Amino acid sequence: MEQQEKSGDFQTKSDELFGPEAWISFLKDKPFPVRASSLKRLRLLVQNDNTMISQLTALIKSDPILSLIFVRAAQQAHQAAKRDSVITSVEHAVSSLGMDPIEQLANRLKPVKVSPNSIQQQLYFRAIANSHLAAFHAERWMRRKNQPFVDETFLASLFYGVGLWSLWLHAPLHMHEVHILINEKGSDPVAAEKKIVGCTMQDISHGLSTEWGFSDVICQAQDPNTSPSRALLAKFRERTVGNSEISDDDNRAIGHMLQDRSFIIKLANWYAMNVSREWQTSRPADTTETVCCYLGGDHDETRTMLNQITISSSHHYHVAGTLAPAAEMLLIPSDNMGNYKLSNKELSALINTAPAVKKPAAKKPRLAAKAVTAPSAPTQPATRYRAHPTSPDELLDNSKFKIIMDRFRDGYHLYTKPSHILGGLLQGLSQGLGLQRVTLSLVNTKNQTVKAAQAIGMEKSDPLASYEIDISTGGLFKKLSEKPVCVWIKQSNRAQYERLMSKAYTQILPHQDILIMSIFKDDKPVAVIYADGGDNPSALTDFQHQQFRLLCSAASKALHAL
Repeated sequence: MEQQEKSGDFQTKSDELFGPEAWISFLKDKPFPVRASSLKRLRLLVQNDNTMISQLTALIKSDPILSLIFVRAAQQAHQAAKRDSVITSVEHAVSSLGMDPIEQLANRLKPVKVSPNSIQQQLYFRAIANSHLAAFHAERWMRRKNQPFVDETFLASLFYGVGLWSLWLHAPLHMHEVHILINEKGSDPVAAEKKIVGCTMQDISHGLSTEWGFSDVICQAQDPNTSPSRALLAKFRERTVGNSEISDDDNRAIGHMLQDRSFIIKLANWYAMNVSREWQTSRPADTTETVCCYLGGDHDETRTMLNQITISSSHHYHVAGTLAPAAEMLLIPSDNMGNYKLSNKELSALINTAPAVKKPAAKKPRLAAKAVTAPSAPTQPATRYRAHPTSPDELLDNSKFKIIMDRFRDGYHLYTKPSHILGGLLQGLSQGLGLQRVTLSLVNTKNQTVKAAQAIGMEKSDPLASYEIDISTGGLFKKLSEKPVCVWIKQSNRAQYERLMSKAYTQILPHQDILIMSIFKDDKPVAVIYADGGDNPSALTDFQHQQFRLLCSAASKALHAL
């Protein structure tokens, strides 16, 4: 492709291209050329004085690359103007930029003419078509379920695979090797990506979206840490068909999954990626069944609707010479895998322009200490979540808790906003420490209020998920906004603390142990964290109190370091 002609620094950087940090640094400023036909129509529109914003929006939304370019441009404009807002839709981006900046940007864009002989282009545009398919499905699923934020969900679903677009465009030799491992060696796609690239495509998409300042919904959907396990998805399918043996723990985990705004975005992309790889195997069948369970209704009718949406997506975004996802539905099972890797001619041409595949040398294994043989335990199926620790003095997920604590203490390149750190804190408390119900409330010092903003482990209708407190009259929350304080409310001191809280707030508190702590940035209050054990009848322990306080304090230090 045209932009690769000027990439003379590829070979000098190839040794470094392994792992998410290296790829994000390499790809974040790389350009995306626009299909010549789309760019021609865009330029004709901006040159016409009678063109309306709605016409520009429709054209830009019809081409995923144009959508990415103009959303990035609008977000950069917001950041330059120091606006505390994010772009949530293509229409929002177009209206924010205005006609003159759009025309100037359109004149700077570089076209690319699609070559039917380029397998790299076919696979690049196929990756984009899959993202468009996912966005199309997510948008229509949201409308079917009468959910809000449809446009933001469309955008988040569309950009979920931006890392894959970037790699096919700027690192085709790496993608060539990944596809060989998947299609010829039978490797799992995630394992193949990690072996060749040093991370997953989701890691790269997440890093790029964070670097570009995209909305929290987009970044959270791409965050691998927010993905449910296959075991949990299987439990969800079992529950939907009436399996009464689903445990309370699994039911709670399923409820959390369905309430997560990022779930529909992930599910739409899993559906688009799986069915476009292999319609006839078990994985796309399971994914389709999960979608049917999520949407409800008759499964045969739902499958028909999914096929109709796929066909509609192919009509709206089609690249000549590229097999559309809808066309592949018509193919019968075959050993013919089609074009999945670069031709020898392309390999010869790209060898001097694209970054070479160089994996870091394997480290020599350390001599292990002599192990003490322990009695073997029964093998249990691996699951991502447990409802609560087996012991009150045990972390739910020691690895997750440690990762988040280390990120707070040592810094993390993807934590670029306070919201990223606060999101990590919620994950650490719920998925790491194992506190079942956690609420994040934001402190507004100007209006003197503390207002619930995000809740984990409780219904949206729960008063603790939507309360607002006036702190101007004093009391416990006033003290929390003055300095970092950790409060452990238990039966022995409950009456003492209730005198410091309004009657309206004490009435919505559960009759069990509670942890509350304020989070600060630069000596200013940012948030108040509430946590309890949910339906776990055991009282909270000194261990849980200590870990809660340590993680919240580490989050305040991480905010200070931003």
